[in-house]
Amino acid sequence: MKFIDTDAKIVAMIASIGKRGASIQSDIHRAGCSIFNRWCMSQDVSTAVKHLNMLLEQLPTMVRKNSFKEWGVCMGGLVWSAENQFAYNKKKTVITVKEVQEAKAKAFWEFKPEPDYKATVLNDLLISALKRAEKVKKNGIDVKKGDVIDDDQLNALKALIQA
Repeated sequence: MKFIDTDAKIVAMIASIGKRGASIQSDIHRAGCSIFNRWCMSQDVSTAVKHLNMLLEQLPTMVRKNSFKEWGVCMGGLVWSAENQFAYNKKKTVITVKEVQEAKAKAFWEFKPEPDYKATVLNDLLISALKRAEKVKKNGIDVKKGDVIDDDQLNALKALIQA
């Protein structure tokens, strides 16, 4: 990788990324809606599912794929299978023009918002672990499930948090 060497070129690259990102995002939504529209016209759910899975497979890792999956399930009435792909619901093998229009109006990236960034705060993690361990201990340690809670460790954790 060759680094960009001036502020002006960095700013130009940032602007380019914004434009290209919006373009790819729009293309993905257009492809998904086109798959739904083709399904509506042809009544061929199996091809629609195949195309959606192909599209999903081609999405770059930077795309919020879970949002796209949720969009396909909710807007198309599809199901997410045990094989980790779209599948059709045997009770819903057709899609209406109205449903296609609703999918078109609700872009996948707006469908399920990205969660807010949450900073890692060690004390919060320790408090959460302590509460979980105390709950398991209160409800009964199940060795068959693999529960292991050492009293000395638990007391040391409590002391660490209170310090």
